[in-house]
Amino acid sequence: MSSDPGSVATLRAVGDVALIGSAARALGGAADADWPATASYLADADVTFVNFEMPIPRTAVEASSPDVSRELQGSPEALPAFLAARVDVAAIATNHIMDWGLPGLEQTVEQLRENGVAVVGAGRNLDESLDGVVLERRGIRIGFAAFTPAQRWTATASEPGAAPLTLENVKESLGRIGEADVRVISLHWGLEMSNYPTPEDRRLAEEIVDAGADLILGHHPHVIQGVERFGRGWVTYSMGNFIFDTSAGRVKRDCDPWDVRAGYAVDACLTADGVESLRAVPTFIGESGVGTLAAGDEKERIENFIETVSENIAEGSEGVWEHAGSRVVGHRMKVLRRSLKDGEFATVFKELRHIRLKHAKLLFGFLASRLSRRSE
Repeated sequence: MSSDPGSVATLRAVGDVALIGSAARALGGAADADWPATASYLADADVTFVNFEMPIPRTAVEASSPDVSRELQGSPEALPAFLAARVDVAAIATNHIMDWGLPGLEQTVEQLRENGVAVVGAGRNLDESLDGVVLERRGIRIGFAAFTPAQRWTATASEPGAAPLTLENVKESLGRIGEADVRVISLHWGLEMSNYPTPEDRRLAEEIVDAGADLILGHHPHVIQGVERFGRGWVTYSMGNFIFDTSAGRVKRDCDPWDVRAGYAVDACLTADGVESLRAVPTFIGESGVGTLAAGDEKERIENFIETVSENIAEGSEGVWEHAGSRVVGHRMKVLRRSLKDGEFATVFKELRHIRLKHAKLLFGFLASRLSRRSE
């Protein structure tokens, strides 16, 4: 069956959704007065996509490791109100999807599918995690798949988890959704608290577009990153948070609270030939932790910020380690100081155990930014 060349379908997508803490309580108690209007905006699209950050086990489950926090366990009670947005596709390829082991993963998938939501990005093994989904809207076939960088939570040939992000795996999933007219790849990637992608991620984005993706939907940094176009393919590096208790966690992030509350929805027009147009629609998280469509001065501020970081992607990516290091390392040092003071040595051990090469780059960037400020 061929697609109608004259048809246009709308896709609306949002960034990180975590049904935890104050956000879960607000949605579960239907207490957020602004949510119905936002949910209606998303539901009006032909297809609605979300990145589902945290598992939502509905029975008592065991944490997969001692460093998993109960504060970050999703609440099933908040799901019905959230799904008023008529979500069609949820990506679950995140660094938290295995927090509650295989039962947490399976129960999350079950609840979403019971409510008519297609799920991509994780499974009981690598092969299952690479499966995509193709939906048809207004005669246009739209395919989705999702990935996150390989870590302890990603799937293997015999172990469950999120789909590991490699170009080879993305190409495999693109092949599986090859009958789609528009191919959407969700990536849970990038540096937390950085407004710019790394040079490596920019190169990977271009390679994924060259491999056949029409749209990359990015998330995980928890702050806004810009929008870039490679040929016919669009890349949104990070849409920021959408529903998130920004005070969750023992120590708040050492940054301007506005950064983690500002975000944007993607509003795209799709045709049989790909993405005809794309617009970033500002969103802002209120005190409850629930995102709404931004208005007035707040909307203008976010629009200007998106435009700035989009125009400066190339320059920003070259200086990303210094930019991110000044934030991330500062926050980690704050956590360590507080934990040592309180005698919470397990937290210190957890922080040190997760050190990777990127953290060495961030530390170098942090020191460079300190030296730069002192020389001014």
